[in-house]
Amino acid sequence: MKPWGVLSLMIASLACTAPVEAQQCGFARCWGAVGVGPEGARGYAYSQYSEDMARERVQAICGDNCDTVKTFFNGCGAMAQGDRDQWGFGESHSRMAAEDVALAFCQNYGAGCEVRAWACSP
Repeated sequence: MKPWGVLSLMIASLACTAPVEAQQCGFARCWGAVGVGPEGARGYAYSQYSEDMARERVQAICGDNCDTVKTFFNGCGAMAQGDRDQWGFGESHSRMAAEDVALAFCQNYGAGCEVRAWACSP
C-alpha cells in the first residue's frame, strides 16, 4: 500500500471513531464529580452524560456516605480532606493541577490534607 493510502486509512479510521467517543460523554459537556464524607467515604465519577448522573455515580461508589460532592466538566477535579474532616476542591485541565488547588484550599482550614478522590472527564 502506498504511504498516502495508509494515511487515508488512518484519517478514515479516526473520522469513524471520534464521534462515538464524543457521544459516550455527552459531546459538549463530559461531566465528572468527586466526593468525600466521614470515616473515609469517598467517590468519583467521570465521562457522565449529565451533572446529575455524575453526582449519582459518586454516591453509588461511596454508599451514599459522601456529604460533600463537587462536579466539573471537560477537565479534572480533585477533593482533598484533612485531619479534622476539612476539605478542599480543585478543578483544572490536568489531574496534578486540580490536586494542587484542592490541597491548597484544604490546607487553609487545617493540617493533614491528602487528596482523597480525583477524576478527569475529557
